[in-house]
Amino acid sequence: MIEFLKPAYNAALNPIAKICIRLGLSPNAITLFGVALSCVSAYFVASGSWIIASVIISISACMDGLDGLVARQTAKTSAFGAVLDSCCDRVTEFAWFLGICIYFLHSSHFSPMAVICCFCAMASSFMVSYIRARCEGMHIQCSRGLLQRPERIIIIVFCLLCGPIVMTIGLVLLSALGLVTSCQRVAIARNAKPNQ
Repeated sequence: MIEFLKPAYNAALNPIAKICIRLGLSPNAITLFGVALSCVSAYFVASGSWIIASVIISISACMDGLDGLVARQTAKTSAFGAVLDSCCDRVTEFAWFLGICIYFLHSSHFSPMAVICCFCAMASSFMVSYIRARCEGMHIQCSRGLLQRPERIIIIVFCLLCGPIVMTIGLVLLSALGLVTSCQRVAIARNAKPNQ
């Protein structure tokens, strides 16, 4: 949905990418560092330090774009790197949702509904990514949709900054929009030509 911002996003990260290249950091190392940051952010989410968590998640999200820039600029793109990046994206999202779920289970804001919404949001987010992966395995371009990973990150960070009540609303939104996006991608697959 916000793909039009990608050139500006890449331009902003480009100076950092050049520093990483000078330091000899590999794209895969940057990817794994982003995962480590996400696991740290999950701890802060679970403990209720949501402002700190939102900052760490934002930095982690930048790592997700930075690894691709470094890979392209150093001609180190590879099938393994692409698979690793995709797997790490799922691990990072799982860490964020796990942190949110633990928070709602153990804080004074305990809400069974919030926990259920958290699970639904995680499931719908994973379904969006899974459908894309299956389509690409069938050589069907399926990167479009209402709620992609950048939008999910923006919603999560915004809700962390606003507190538990807004987070519950955000989880409902993530669940609903994830379902819509999944349907959009299934429709793309249905209308695709065989062996496209």
